[in-house]
Amino acid sequence: MQIKGKATPSQREKLRELIRKESTYEIPEELVERLINMGSIIRLRSGEAITRAGDIDPDFYILIDGIMRCYHVEGEAETERTSYFGLPGTVCISYHSYLRGQPSPNTYEVCCPSTLMKVRKEDFSSLIDSSAEFARWCLGNVQYQLYFFEMKGRTVQGPAKERYETILKKRPEIIHNVSLRIIASYLGITPQYLSKLRRQIQ
Repeated sequence: MQIKGKATPSQREKLRELIRKESTYEIPEELVERLINMGSIIRLRSGEAITRAGDIDPDFYILIDGIMRCYHVEGEAETERTSYFGLPGTVCISYHSYLRGQPSPNTYEVCCPSTLMKVRKEDFSSLIDSSAEFARWCLGNVQYQLYFFEMKGRTVQGPAKERYETILKKRPEIIHNVSLRIIASYLGITPQYLSKLRRQIQ
């Protein structure tokens, strides 16, 4: 992980746009600027973790560019199960750590070189405490997350081929930038079977 310091002018502009789009409630520019001013820019290599399962990390992150995923490990075979992918604008926070000070049950990692803004829990919480409007933005963000989880529940139904085609159609950047192994862990199939599906579709 490389800590780059404060956001550059171009990163600030990108963050303004992402923050406005990532919630059902739009906050005033003054609050957007306060949030960005609190943050530090970090750069991660492909496969590098934002937070690992078992770590206590209560901080707030927002993806500026790249792709991230959330996954956990199941069973004696320690099989990875990818719960979701995140594209620019996605908020990353372990609520186990943020709310309870407990280790994260999930690993959050980037799937390609990615840039994020990190805000310390203390600063993020102080903004919530001091601004009802920012608290409403946070609620709107959580509502968006719940909506996308419900949408995922619809799109990952049915045969694996159809689920892969849905990703190919709706999120082609994931297909182009994420390894077959990780996509297979999202679809719940083996990489070998995914390779077979890709050949059929091509």
